[in-house]
Amino acid sequence: MSEWKNILKKPKDLKLFIIHTGFVHMAGNIHVNRKSSKFKSFPKDDRFNPVFAYLVEHPEQGYLLLDTGLHSSFSQSRFGNFGFLLGGVVKTKTEAGMDVVSRLGSINVAPQKISKIVLSHLHLDHTSGLPHFKDNGDLKVYIDPDEIDSGEALFGLFKGYIKKQRQGMRIEPIAYSKNAPPFIHAWDVFHDQSVFIVRTPGHTPGHVSALLNMSGGPLFLTFDVAHRKVNIDETIPTKGDYDQSMASIEAFKVFLKIAPETRVIYGHDPDQLGSLKLLPDYYT
Repeated sequence: MSEWKNILKKPKDLKLFIIHTGFVHMAGNIHVNRKSSKFKSFPKDDRFNPVFAYLVEHPEQGYLLLDTGLHSSFSQSRFGNFGFLLGGVVKTKTEAGMDVVSRLGSINVAPQKISKIVLSHLHLDHTSGLPHFKDNGDLKVYIDPDEIDSGEALFGLFKGYIKKQRQGMRIEPIAYSKNAPPFIHAWDVFHDQSVFIVRTPGHTPGHVSALLNMSGGPLFLTFDVAHRKVNIDETIPTKGDYDQSMASIEAFKVFLKIAPETRVIYGHDPDQLGSLKLLPDYYT
């Protein structure tokens, strides 16, 4: 585990832009796993939750997009590109110009400049904006192999997977390059120890998170291994496989002991939203 300490001593000049694409809401307390002993006593929270995409600017390798947020169609229809069935269950709030392509355009980054997209998992609010990039013939979309299988499985729609959002995209399974205790595996995206994708299964079978080795200090994007800060503070998994989620949370907490200076951005935390630097501002 000391390897992480050595890696983090050599940060890279990255920029991270947080793109807020709107809000999402589902009935029920999905932020607390029902198998948790704290589920019944935990306050129910029915707030709308922010939906993000993240742009990483690498000084030599160009742009990497992490998740894609809500599609522009939600500014015209409450169903957006979720379809009638899921669009009726999952409520959204957004405005024209909040979609990922519009926001990227505001800092002069055209969709064609994105060469890689990594999806943390295939739930509909993380893949909704993907069709905006279908005309980018050079684009590769990277997904954990277990998540690809889960997304293609029968009745995946009822688990929040929408195959149509991925149609026509060049999908590449993530090929993890190293064991990375306390995490299961890690992928060094640019082969220079600047951006790592780490396996954090549980919320879905192939969920991943991201660690950015930045000049301003390491920064960890939890995505949905932790919707909110309380998931980590109280060791309460989100909805999904309880045992796998617990293992992923515990691995992350071990990592924080190794690198306590790590900045953490949670997947859907409305309490954190007001304190975040949002595009056009950025983290270094």
